[in-house]
Amino acid sequence: MGVRGTELFDEVDARLSEIKRLFTQFAGDAPAAAGESPAGSFGRLQLARMILWGRTLLEREVAKDLFADPAFNILLTLYVSRADGKDVSTSAACTASGVPTTTALRWINALARRGMIHKRSLATDRRFTYLELTEKTGAALDRYFDLILDRAAHPTTP
Repeated sequence: MGVRGTELFDEVDARLSEIKRLFTQFAGDAPAAAGESPAGSFGRLQLARMILWGRTLLEREVAKDLFADPAFNILLTLYVSRADGKDVSTSAACTASGVPTTTALRWINALARRGMIHKRSLATDRRFTYLELTEKTGAALDRYFDLILDRAAHPTTP
């Protein structure tokens, strides 16, 4: 497997252990770690970050051409950046999409046509545009993350 593979395995194992601990904590079966508040320490934003990290890892380590989902990557990036109070340029969204720029631009335009994102140009320089989630899309992503967090807190057997 090699040194890099071993390090990657250790990192994935550590992150999965942390996710398991947090999910168990949500279910009320374990105390919070030192310095954490019990419920609520792992919320929508943390879940969005974890999904982004997982998608990047999957594309990088397994098969980028099989797991590309540019629209979801863009929406997740905009969601996290909004919470962080950061603007996302069209160029940054293209990079975050994980696909070639021309493909990413098509996805950005499709998201804008569907009313899921807004494009905002700088008044001083129309060449620069920034993207942001619409309120409706932000609320839909909130519901999406809430459903996942609820399932994690109340797992059921399939």
